[in-house]
Amino acid sequence: MKRIITAATVAAIALFLVVAQSSATGADATSAATGEEAWSIALSGAREDVFAASRYDWLMSDSRNAIETTVEKKGVKYTYRGVPLEFAISMIDGSDYAEPYAFDAAKWKEGYTVSFVAKDGFTATFSTKDLGPRALIISTLENGQPTAPQIVGDGPKNLWVRDLAAIETSLAPNPVSKEADSFSIDLDVNGTAASFTLKELEASDLYLEKKGSYTTSAGTRYSGVYGGVKLRGLLERYAKLSLDDSVNFVATDGYEMSYPGSLVLDDKEGDWILAFRLDGEYLPKDPGYVRTIKVGDKDPNIDGHLSVRMVKRIKVKQKDFKDFSIGLSGKATFALDRSTVQSCVSCHKRTVVFERKGVSASYTGFPAWLVLGYVDDPKYAPHKQDKSVPAYEDALAKSGYPVDFVAADGFKITVNAKDLDHNDDIILAMYKNDANLGADEFPLVLVWDKAAKRLPEGIKNAKMLSSINAKF
Repeated sequence: MKRIITAATVAAIALFLVVAQSSATGADATSAATGEEAWSIALSGAREDVFAASRYDWLMSDSRNAIETTVEKKGVKYTYRGVPLEFAISMIDGSDYAEPYAFDAAKWKEGYTVSFVAKDGFTATFSTKDLGPRALIISTLENGQPTAPQIVGDGPKNLWVRDLAAIETSLAPNPVSKEADSFSIDLDVNGTAASFTLKELEASDLYLEKKGSYTTSAGTRYSGVYGGVKLRGLLERYAKLSLDDSVNFVATDGYEMSYPGSLVLDDKEGDWILAFRLDGEYLPKDPGYVRTIKVGDKDPNIDGHLSVRMVKRIKVKQKDFKDFSIGLSGKATFALDRSTVQSCVSCHKRTVVFERKGVSASYTGFPAWLVLGYVDDPKYAPHKQDKSVPAYEDALAKSGYPVDFVAADGFKITVNAKDLDHNDDIILAMYKNDANLGADEFPLVLVWDKAAKRLPEGIKNAKMLSSINAKF
């Protein structure tokens, strides 16, 4: 398991090394008897602090705090003297920031993890449910001789950590929330720009927490209590939404999905929110820091591809949303709707330079052969089965079968599946020159790269596609 060393840990390790190198004795660098700040241990929990040599010496000066333990190693007895671990934990298991620190025994019993980090990065971890708070001690005396701080005591020997530099606990704030502090989500609502941090969103009067769920195309349902801000309320602080507005989401990884205004405005089952908490915890970078989800008292459930993860930008355009559905037929039938197409473009994006009558343009979409996976098997469709089941019948395509691409005006071209098979240079495009297709090509157009090495004989450009039919 990869160990992540916090900044506090690094600082403590650096301090430890400096002290060790500057020791006048050249032997063990730390001594509880010096009374000087010869060492310190970084602490991370509900708050951060430092367990310093001066506090250790002060605790050791009271005999009621000092604990002695003796163990035998290969026939030799070793005696260690130090203070119970709970004295360090008491500094970070609550909000106390000065003496007297109150140790939270109930929280220890309930259970959380404690990790000991040595100056060389070695780490040992245990659950507080498994040991008493005084089972382990922080010791700087071994057989009466001073040593660097170490963990010893009545516990598994793998928890005995020498040259202790840090003590970290799972009581620490979710590290994701710290990373997310610098994250912002950007809005462009009909030309008006705005940007919000997660803290600003969380402090908004639009924040709410309710149950919501989504179901993946494979049929798996994920549900939880999501916390976030109402999407409609946030957007309408800049412009009132209409049914045919386009609300476009762009993720940090480039994935895009567009909602019609009608979807955002539909609050019959609940509210669409920009969620950044799940069951009380901040969402991690993936699938967070922000994702779209619908929440409500009755736990509304949405299609998985509509729950956009890793949202970074939202752009709203008035009267810009045009929905569509293209019929697919073969051994099965399927309605290829706008959201499915847009999701496919985001996941399998391919941009080609298409030339027609000496004029070149850039088109973006997805390889045309991928649609065949929806209709080449009567039982299975892409992403709707166990991963062991192929989403595309390679052998069938290689054997060849005709595929008709039919335009809205009845124009039709026929291409053999073996010429489309894994041919990424022939695409179904949704965008032209980084913009939506014009009325003369919408909703999809069949194009290919002018430098394509493999083109079906007699292939022609097909615009305004209305259906794609595979004939078996």
